[in-house]
Amino acid sequence: MAYVDLNPVRASMAATPETSNYTSIKERITPLFDPELAIQQQLESSTLRKFSGDIKLLLPFLPVANQHQESGIPCAWGDYLQLVDWTGKVVREDKLGAITAAQPPILERLNIQPKNWLKHATEFEYYHPKVFNREEPTIAFSTG
Repeated sequence: MAYVDLNPVRASMAATPETSNYTSIKERITPLFDPELAIQQQLESSTLRKFSGDIKLLLPFLPVANQHQESGIPCAWGDYLQLVDWTGKVVREDKLGAITAAQPPILERLNIQPKNWLKHATEFEYYHPKVFNREEPTIAFSTG
């Protein structure tokens, strides 16, 4: 996924992932529309009923795994952003572009304050109740 999100940077079509077009990382950072509102508007106008394909929204990042969770990507959003940023700064001889080392870290470029990020990351279930349910047990991994 990070490889695909970095394609515009590697092709020198964008300087950073957040300035690239037509990537899932750009859509997650700066959504073009609110999917719930768009679906509701289409239902009200009867447009959606004529749509024959499946609606496939971007899967959410899930920092906590539990047994009955909805589909998602088992990685915290901030960790993924940092992974893409770090990977994009690696210069490769076989690629045209890279994120310049002079660029500040992506969380800083996106003006995500550490205090706000920590609050959101530690209270994810509160902000996204449709995805998580505190009553469900977390998955335990055995070591032996």
